[in-house]
Amino acid sequence: MKPHTHRRTRNIQITVISAVLTCFLGWGAIAQAHGYAATSGEKKPEQPKVTLFKNVQVFNGSDDKLIDADVVVEGNLIKQVGPDLRAEGATVIDGGGRTLMPGLIESHTHLVGGAYTADVLIRPYWDEIAVKMLVRAQDYFEMGFTTVRDAASWCLGIKAAIDQGVAVGPRILSPGAGLTQTGGHGDLRLPYQNNPYCSPASENPEHSNLNFLGAMRRADGVPEVRRAARANLAAGAHFIKALGGGGIFSFLDPIESLQYSDEELKAAAEEASNCGTYATIHAHLDKAVSRAIDLGFKMIEHATVMSEETAKKMADNDVIWGMQASLFLADPATNPAASSPVQRHKAQVVYDGMKQTIKYAKKYKVKTLWGTDIIGSREAFFELFPTEWEIRNEYYTPFEQLQQVTKNNGEAIAMSGVKNPYPEGPLGVIEEGAYADILLVEGNPLQDILILRDYKENIDLIMKDGKVYKNTLK
Repeated sequence: MKPHTHRRTRNIQITVISAVLTCFLGWGAIAQAHGYAATSGEKKPEQPKVTLFKNVQVFNGSDDKLIDADVVVEGNLIKQVGPDLRAEGATVIDGGGRTLMPGLIESHTHLVGGAYTADVLIRPYWDEIAVKMLVRAQDYFEMGFTTVRDAASWCLGIKAAIDQGVAVGPRILSPGAGLTQTGGHGDLRLPYQNNPYCSPASENPEHSNLNFLGAMRRADGVPEVRRAARANLAAGAHFIKALGGGGIFSFLDPIESLQYSDEELKAAAEEASNCGTYATIHAHLDKAVSRAIDLGFKMIEHATVMSEETAKKMADNDVIWGMQASLFLADPATNPAASSPVQRHKAQVVYDGMKQTIKYAKKYKVKTLWGTDIIGSREAFFELFPTEWEIRNEYYTPFEQLQQVTKNNGEAIAMSGVKNPYPEGPLGVIEEGAYADILLVEGNPLQDILILRDYKENIDLIMKDGKVYKNTLK
């Protein structure tokens, strides 16, 4: 693609995505989402402004027990939690003894990962990308995830469509494109694109197909890093993500490599701080993790191989661990995301070190998040996602895992500060003033966390922002 063509494509991207969403959803769905009948201009009756949940056992996100309490929702917030509550004019939902708990939160996804198929990577079509990103978001929502934190995708348009009621899906936060150095983990150009003398590369030497997908942005040197971070924030990003070390599923960079200079990383973190938010960093091995802590990063994605000293330093500095299990504790020989010998080697390094890292993190009480980092086709997503619950279940109690996927992840959302798009109340908890993102679940997840894995059978009600989107109660 020639430079002028690329610019024109960028200019029409938003228009195309909007059109695709309209076609994908259909006018009827859009009209209904805005509260209008599909066949007339008649306003639909609004959902009740007050909802009273009775006969439920509450997991509040904080305590390791269920609480016998009622919950009153007014508007989009939780108004009261306590015994024998009344609410005049409320719609009463009898939970039948079910568990009432916060909506789940995914701390590390890539919505654009739903478009990570070979044909799209070679020939990225904006309409195909938009549909697959929306479907990935909706899949999360059906699983009970009322909020997802994207860890590098240009999904701000998808977020806007959901927030506006045009589409149904979870709340979304995103850093926009991840910041990577040339030859770094996020420099995912195909081999021919790295040859400056090759004709296809010379036509557009700055961008890989993943740049076109909005997943990554190459920026070298302090001025370019600052410019890229500012551009992301100006476009609506909620935080900044920098890639500070080698990765597993990339082709060019050794897992042992340090990426970006101290000055470049400081610049990224400083731009985030100047805008009232934070910067997170991709780092796997101990040296990269320790350096990131020293540079002032307050969240580290992956940190799969840490020494005891680094784990203690993480705890002492209140640094949050963005941990994923399903990809990094999977057998490297059969890990579907590690297809080449180089990738399998890197996966083995992580696999060998992560079990000990978990022990150190638990010893020093490092705040840990629940995330997956799963990319690939829809079929691969549904195959891999359940294993996140299963593998974590080997290392964490049900309560520990529940806290990770609710309260801890909610606190991570709040770290966006003035860039937090959902500032009215906390997420991931059932308490007065919190957002009314609520699930009703068959069984007790404090006894068996895997009931959340089997969401089709066990999640009977999904409420987001005070509105009920699923209700199979009889």
